[in-house]
Amino acid sequence: MPFGGLKDQLWDLLPGRRRYEEEWRTVYVLNKYPSSDPDVETKQKRYSDNVIVTAKYTILNFIPKNLFEQFRRIANFYFLCIGVIQLLIDSPVSPVTSILPLAFVITVTAIKQGFEDWLRHKADREVNNRPTKVVREGQVQNIPSKNVKVGDIVQVSENEEIPCDLVVVSCEDPGGTCHITTANLDGETNLKVRNALSNTATMQTAQQLSHLSAYIECQHPQEDLYSFTGRMIITPRGERESVIKSLGPQNLLLRGARLKNSSYSFGVAVYTGAETKMALNQQQGAHKFSTVEKTMNTFLIVFLVILLCQAALCTGLMYWKQGTPTGIPSYVYTEKPKVTFTGSNGVLDSFLVFLILFNYVIPISLYVTVALSVFLCLSYELVQEQMAEDTDERAIANTSDLNEELGQELDSQLFLADQTDGPSVSARSVGSEVVEFFLTLSLCHTVQASKETSHNAIYDYHYQIGDDIEVRVGDTIERYSLLHVLDFDSTRKRMSVIVKSPRAEYMLLVKGAETSIFDRLASGPGEVTLGHINEYAEKGLRTLAVARRLLREEDFVLIDRKLARVYEEVERELHVIGATAVEDRLQDGVPETIEALREAGIKVWVLTGDKEETAVNISHSCGHFKTGMEVMFITKKQTERQCHEELVKCRDVDKVEELRPLSTELISKTGIEWTLCPLHFQTEKVCPRCLFNDICHLCVAVLCCRMSPLQKAQIVHLVKGSHGKPVTLAIGDGANDCGMIQEAHVGIGVMGKEGRQAVRTSDYAIARFRFLWRVLLVHGHWYYVRAAVMVQYFFYKNSHISTHRDLAKNYRLSWTEFFFWIASGKRKKKQFCYWHALVLFFGSFFFFQSGSLGSAMLQYGNWSFGTFVFTVCIVVSNLKLALVTHYWTWMTHVATWGSILLFFVSTIAFNAETWKGAQLAFGETISLDMYGVFYQLLSTGVVWLGILLLIFTSLLPDIVFMLIGRQFYPSETQNMQAATSAFQREFHGTIYTDIESPFDTELSIESDVSMVDFSRHADFLAGHMAVVSNTAYFGNPKSSCCHAMLLMSRITGGHVMHF
Repeated sequence: MPFGGLKDQLWDLLPGRRRYEEEWRTVYVLNKYPSSDPDVETKQKRYSDNVIVTAKYTILNFIPKNLFEQFRRIANFYFLCIGVIQLLIDSPVSPVTSILPLAFVITVTAIKQGFEDWLRHKADREVNNRPTKVVREGQVQNIPSKNVKVGDIVQVSENEEIPCDLVVVSCEDPGGTCHITTANLDGETNLKVRNALSNTATMQTAQQLSHLSAYIECQHPQEDLYSFTGRMIITPRGERESVIKSLGPQNLLLRGARLKNSSYSFGVAVYTGAETKMALNQQQGAHKFSTVEKTMNTFLIVFLVILLCQAALCTGLMYWKQGTPTGIPSYVYTEKPKVTFTGSNGVLDSFLVFLILFNYVIPISLYVTVALSVFLCLSYELVQEQMAEDTDERAIANTSDLNEELGQELDSQLFLADQTDGPSVSARSVGSEVVEFFLTLSLCHTVQASKETSHNAIYDYHYQIGDDIEVRVGDTIERYSLLHVLDFDSTRKRMSVIVKSPRAEYMLLVKGAETSIFDRLASGPGEVTLGHINEYAEKGLRTLAVARRLLREEDFVLIDRKLARVYEEVERELHVIGATAVEDRLQDGVPETIEALREAGIKVWVLTGDKEETAVNISHSCGHFKTGMEVMFITKKQTERQCHEELVKCRDVDKVEELRPLSTELISKTGIEWTLCPLHFQTEKVCPRCLFNDICHLCVAVLCCRMSPLQKAQIVHLVKGSHGKPVTLAIGDGANDCGMIQEAHVGIGVMGKEGRQAVRTSDYAIARFRFLWRVLLVHGHWYYVRAAVMVQYFFYKNSHISTHRDLAKNYRLSWTEFFFWIASGKRKKKQFCYWHALVLFFGSFFFFQSGSLGSAMLQYGNWSFGTFVFTVCIVVSNLKLALVTHYWTWMTHVATWGSILLFFVSTIAFNAETWKGAQLAFGETISLDMYGVFYQLLSTGVVWLGILLLIFTSLLPDIVFMLIGRQFYPSETQNMQAATSAFQREFHGTIYTDIESPFDTELSIESDVSMVDFSRHADFLAGHMAVVSNTAYFGNPKSSCCHAMLLMSRITGGHVMHF
């Protein structure tokens, strides 16, 4: 086979990467292939099936793919090389010592990753086996979603998620009109109209559809959600001539959207599975490595260089030693060693021998210890704690490799999707103006009737029959004639209707933006309503002004004749009667969560598919934008040149640095497309991406609107590669967020109302957005500190699983500034590993050489010296572990003290008579070099004194520096620990909190006494809280540093205090 053909076939195997010979895709409805083309069925089979796959492995590729990913880790590859070298040379150490631990590491990691991928397969099966209705053999049949083929006619019910991209054939409406919501694709919650062709709209039964003879010619799969080009060629029953009808985006139902306001709809599947627009906007998830793991790889490279230098130095010293004079007379013949590069005694062989001897400087069990620690000890806390009370949904950890990444880096960027529920409107009193107000709202709109009725409504939109609208007023029904609708457009920013009341009154009813209404008011007061609108806008609500005008019959006749030219004349001289404000309801705790993340030093970006007005309103309501911020608009620029000039202007403004704490940026789709286009790197003097990053990093908040799913992922990728390589986190709840979730260092899915696609593709899933601050500021911090301490200690002591908690969780929640301090890299401790090494070796050496052992020295040799050093090393390393441990559990006690005890027990058994008996049983394969050595050491009192002296000398600097630091130079962690302990001792109880938001100030005390006089503790609290942080500002309750401070505020009557 020619190489080009093989390349094309391999390319075809990639999802969404197929090459097509034809210019257009031909889809035969109901798979009725023409007999004139025998190859057409084979061509149709090339189209993708409707299977959705988020899992990484299959049964066939699990072993090779998993091994490849594991040996991408430097440590695993290094030990594989060591094992191979041991097999190839006369190794001084058994190859089993390297191969067996490596096999254990690989096996444990493979089991962990296989289990995690099995959970993904389970979720995929749930989606792929979802029942789907298709028309086959003249009737509607239920089949699994994965079995839907291109050309099938699929029936979708109301509120059902569309299983693949469909061209509308018919729906419940005889006119062929239905509605969908694409919130799961582009974030927009408004209904979009989709139309069926007039030739097929009347085919509303499976029997009628089975007789449809047609085929569709359309463009090949593209990721653009808003473009679709094609045509349907229909051959009416009993006729030979075909009818050609053009198709566009208005005829396409996208996978992931939901059908609304229609009980059913039929559509022809044109794109399925990986070829749907939703799938094309998602990226294949790559394996993610945490920052801690990358840092470990850096350490391993450094140690590897040291190891190579050490082996080379020892090899050179060995041959230098062989060439030095031995003192033997020259007349005595001695054979001089021959230096060769290869062979059993060559330089390379000697170098590899030394490499094997010293390779234990890199601990082989490092990765498995980290993996077991994360998987067994840490993910459990996150999963068990985060639960939504209304749905009983718990957090999901789809991976355990990125736990410590949740607590990483000050410069983390947070990318958010909209978290909104439905709006609500209520009224409390009824007056003449209120009646007119709600009557206008009931008549001035273009919505369709809903069957749900509000029993306490003033006016209820009852039904619309043709041009008549029925409105229920109490127990009576009034019928209004809808004469004209002046549709809304973005230029006028208002809509109007002309209606005729049952009393033969002609009324012009108007609603729209206040700027378009108040300019057309007749004389009369409107300042009060305008003030209300401004108040609503400051709260982040979307406002709407409502007005009306009474018309004479003569006026209506004139308007009816010249309506197309007099829109502007009609919507003038209005009398304001009120205003509305629609709330984009957020989930509980969203503003508080964003504020907590901002105070913790995390920059928050919002990437949304909403229009500019909607995006800005939501940003204000959720606290992303604040009053007083300087806003840089890139949204008004329509061309790439304008976007470039505006960004350069923003960068060159001298006061940008001054505005940095209060500045924000609003960017539109045009600006994003210009920024992401690679062609502009050659046409612009300034790199668009660099310019974009420079401006955005100067802003405290960034909002990008009208974003496609693919653009969201591209923005995340752009920020990941910006200056400083910030750690990124993406969070969303819809399928339109999957791309950025997979692209970010850490992806979090929210269990929302827009499906579970984001949850399945994410690294972690939470039930509500408000849990995010706890995930980052509590568990993320714990994970990061645990991993950092464990990795550092790993090179000090070979294995340790950390359950470290430097502070109680409730105090981490209440002090977001503490996370800022931790994440900025200020948490550093001096290590005394060099001191310990010097004391252990040279202390033991001089102890044995000083004559302290007296005559007993004669019975001690190399094995005695090694056992002595190793005994001191074991005790010191475990005591050092005890010194750095802040959170003690029964497992910590068992691991620390049990390790010391187990060492003594095993060493004594190794020196006992049973070991000699084992030698007699198994022969010379068991060495007796250690027989009785430990008994001899422990039988000498001076040895015990030497052990205690070296332990004390080794740990003395640690203890001294720890005491001095805690007393005179305490860290932020130590300050918080001291305040917590002092508060508990003073009140003889334990502080506990039940926190639902980062600024929940409810604090209770579990005390031994029935009543506590808080006033007498005011001085005590003030003294200790002043120690907690000398930078804490308590003027604003939302800037609190700990719950004890909030309690102090209550004690003093809520007075403002500064520390």
